[in-house]
Amino acid sequence: MFPKLDFSQKIWLGFGIIILLLSLSSMVALYNLYDISDSTTEVNESAVPVLKQSNQIQINLLKLGKLSSSGYNAVNESQISEASSSFKQGDTLFNQQYVMLTDTIGSDPSMSEDLLTAKQFYDEYTQAVERMFDAKSKLLKAQNNANEELKSLSNLIDDAGAYLLDVVWVEYGDDDKNRDLIEGIAGRIDGLIIGLFNAFEDINLSNNLDSLTNAKDDIAASINGIRVRNNSAENNIPDLKDRELWKDYQNALTELEQRVAGDNSLIDYKIEQVEQTIKAREQLDLSEAAIREVITKFDALLLQADDLFNDRQKSVIDTVDLASKSVIIAWIVLIALAWQNFNSMRKSIKKKMADLAKLNSTGEELASLMDQNRALESVLAAMHDQTGVAYGSVFLMNQDDKLEVKASYPPKQVDPDIKPAQFALGEGILGKAAERKKIKFVPNTAKDSNFIGQENMPDKALLCVPLVDKDVLIGAMNFSGNVSDVTFEDSDYEFASSIARLLVTTIKNIRMREVIEEQNRTLEQKVRERTAELRQKNKDIATMMANLHQGLFTITDGGVIHPEYSSFLEQILQTKQIANRNFMDVVFKNTNLGSDSLNQISTAVDSLLGVDEMMFDFNSHLLVSEFTMTTDEGSDKLLELDWVPIVNQDTDEIEKLMVTVRDVTELKALQMAAEEQKRELEIIGQILSVDDEKFEEFLNSSYEFIGNCRSLIEQAKNKDPSLVATLFRNMHTVKGNARTYGFSYITDSVHNVEHSYDELRKDETKEWQPELLLEELSQAEHDIKRYEKVAEEKLMQRGGSDSGIVIDHSHVRDLINEAINLNIEGCKNPVKNWVKDAFDVLAHTQAKPISGVLTSVISSVNSLADQLGKEKPVFNVNDGPYLIRKEIHNMLNNIFMHVLRNAVDHGIEDSATRRKAGKPEQGTISLDVSDKTNSLIITIQDDGRGLALSQLYASALKKNLLSDGDPKPDDQTIANLIFHSGFSTAEEVSDISGRGVGMDAVKQFLEESGGSIKISLTSGNEGDDYRQFITEIHIHKKYTLEQPEF
Repeated sequence: MFPKLDFSQKIWLGFGIIILLLSLSSMVALYNLYDISDSTTEVNESAVPVLKQSNQIQINLLKLGKLSSSGYNAVNESQISEASSSFKQGDTLFNQQYVMLTDTIGSDPSMSEDLLTAKQFYDEYTQAVERMFDAKSKLLKAQNNANEELKSLSNLIDDAGAYLLDVVWVEYGDDDKNRDLIEGIAGRIDGLIIGLFNAFEDINLSNNLDSLTNAKDDIAASINGIRVRNNSAENNIPDLKDRELWKDYQNALTELEQRVAGDNSLIDYKIEQVEQTIKAREQLDLSEAAIREVITKFDALLLQADDLFNDRQKSVIDTVDLASKSVIIAWIVLIALAWQNFNSMRKSIKKKMADLAKLNSTGEELASLMDQNRALESVLAAMHDQTGVAYGSVFLMNQDDKLEVKASYPPKQVDPDIKPAQFALGEGILGKAAERKKIKFVPNTAKDSNFIGQENMPDKALLCVPLVDKDVLIGAMNFSGNVSDVTFEDSDYEFASSIARLLVTTIKNIRMREVIEEQNRTLEQKVRERTAELRQKNKDIATMMANLHQGLFTITDGGVIHPEYSSFLEQILQTKQIANRNFMDVVFKNTNLGSDSLNQISTAVDSLLGVDEMMFDFNSHLLVSEFTMTTDEGSDKLLELDWVPIVNQDTDEIEKLMVTVRDVTELKALQMAAEEQKRELEIIGQILSVDDEKFEEFLNSSYEFIGNCRSLIEQAKNKDPSLVATLFRNMHTVKGNARTYGFSYITDSVHNVEHSYDELRKDETKEWQPELLLEELSQAEHDIKRYEKVAEEKLMQRGGSDSGIVIDHSHVRDLINEAINLNIEGCKNPVKNWVKDAFDVLAHTQAKPISGVLTSVISSVNSLADQLGKEKPVFNVNDGPYLIRKEIHNMLNNIFMHVLRNAVDHGIEDSATRRKAGKPEQGTISLDVSDKTNSLIITIQDDGRGLALSQLYASALKKNLLSDGDPKPDDQTIANLIFHSGFSTAEEVSDISGRGVGMDAVKQFLEESGGSIKISLTSGNEGDDYRQFITEIHIHKKYTLEQPEF
């Protein structure tokens, strides 16, 4: 049926069938490809662009969000500007992307609606961000202005403080009389100025708009307080206001006041900063809310685009199966290509192995060479063998920092009379390669303008290899050959770099070997020179140690004293057995130091030797600087020590400790004697400033209070709150009296006793220690007796009654009573006048009007006003016809010391506050004396702000005197709390106020003498923060004396 085919025909038939099958396969593949192309085009033209563009917009939105956050967190104007500029670029990109996405979506209603809503939220977002950037920029500008203004104010404050110091030591440096006075005044003013600086810093750190709004008034009040002190200083020192440095100080203060009060002040800048901070935060919150809405809408848009993409992609997948079968052909092609690559790799590996073998052999040869020229020639020969270059040369850096030829290939004899070739860095191809420290290959020198050669020189291929050691240029290698004969592959570059490193190492080794050989040749001479220098230094040190009039030694490992020490050390320590002994046995053998201190010294020295130098700073406080040594003869020496670490410069570790010892026994004795004499002179001055009678009263009352305290402590077995309160009141009164009379050396010790009682009063866990309390009390009594002793021995007076005439006080009292009851109505005027004069003389030996009793207290109150920067108050005292008997003068001084000082400290305002309230700058304190049936009434009133009832109530709640859950008491009940023990509204404890003692002591003293005290609110409404009041003190009639009408 079928014709018979021979072998050749069968071959051709099979070949034809294969071609037919391949043709059919190709047609089917083309059809599938066309179908896939249609489906893919539909996906790419509809779903993919929406997805892609939506993703791009969301990415851009995230970037914009980050930029807005960066702008909010910016710390300077450049960061704000950079964030704003980047944000505007992102905004422009978003609008472009939005237009493109709008065109892509076309008429799809759902997508168009989401996109339009997103755009509306986006516009809100950009507007909020722009407002935030603007607010942030203003904020930073205000902050910078505030910081600069603070610097200016600080400089003015420094100027004012410096002028004050100059006033003391320049203007009054030679004026002993006024210098101490102006120094004290300047110190107090300087304290107020420092407080002003602290106020400025607080303002610059504040973020509270309410406090900043009132800050100008507060600062003005502080400056007015300083002005008050200035005026007081000028009043006390008449020529002060004419001094130039004082004028400079006043000008600095005026400039400071003007800067604070004027526009664009520190406070104005801070208010602007805080307002813009709030605005920036608000706009950032708005922008974040808007951007979240934008992203939400784009998420919805992406969901719709994703559904569209899935529908279109399904049709593409259905047609991919048939087309995938054509991958077989691609595999065949890949296998062929892989074989070709493998063959190339095999050849490359063989080449690298050959290069490595050559490098190893060259390295071994270089390692064995001792001569630099031979090493250079060996490297050139190796490059010739490896790359086939015809010529080569090595240039090394000479003393002129130029490249000078040192070897060539083929090798040639160098004529010493001919100057070798040189290249400067950057000159020619070789110089540029050396300057850049990178390999340079030039395929044809004729085409490179940097090549420097001789005329008629044939074109060459050139390779320049720099020789570099840790970024330091040593030289360069130059290889060349005919253009047609020389080509460099990548492996040749690697070979050249490797052999260059080998050559650099070899050159360094050869040069180092030459240096070592030279040092070995000159070592003996250097040793001789160094030995001579060392011998001279040792001689100098020995001379210094022999003639130094201080003890000087060093401590080595183990605390051993080095044999080299100053000769004078033997005289100070009175022993020659010093060298090679432990320093503790030699220096601290017989001292006043306890075992703990000695152990600390020994341990500190052991721990410091062999450690880092900084440990000395941490432990040097354990090394004593002064101690007393008892000699073998029994005398005491006061020794001062200086400790200095000797540090190893290589390891920064302490090798030794150098100690300087000085005998300062006589110097300290002279200093102590001078200080004691100075204190005695001050005490004499303080006593002389008080009249004898007042001094006597002070001594008697002080001894009485101290005796009472001693009895209470000795009788008490346990801690009793009421007893502690009594102790505290007694010593507080003694301290107040001492402060009133200016007895400073008594005030300090009594203050310490008072402090101990205060701790017992406030700390329930504080133990009752009568021995310690009695010891402190004895010290205070000793200081009081010291004043009494000085008065007796130096001033020939004392607080007793050894002053001449002895008065029989009981007889005088009888005469006074007879005079009061005497009926002289029928007598003539001369008789009446004589009786009246006699009565006045007798009465004033036993009694005084209240104004006379309180003279010292009023003086103390005026001094207190100066300390507080307030004007001295005006005292209006109405004595009436009443005299106060001497028996209660001390008690009245004690109680009025509290009452009147409270009026100045808490009641009367400073000058600036009083001016604002329309009051005179000077406050007024009125005392009026009247009588009642069985008592004399002293009424005290001041024109200050009144009683701080709101502060009293808050303090009572804090101290649990009242309960917050109970109804608030009426104002009078709150006012009466001031008589409660330990009650105070002062914010800080000082020597003026804040201990919580005063009015309770007044109440107790009066009640013990049969009197009483009360306060009455006189004006204001119930619930006011401050209310005016009067204080009434009732004194029993037996302590008063009323002058009769004769």
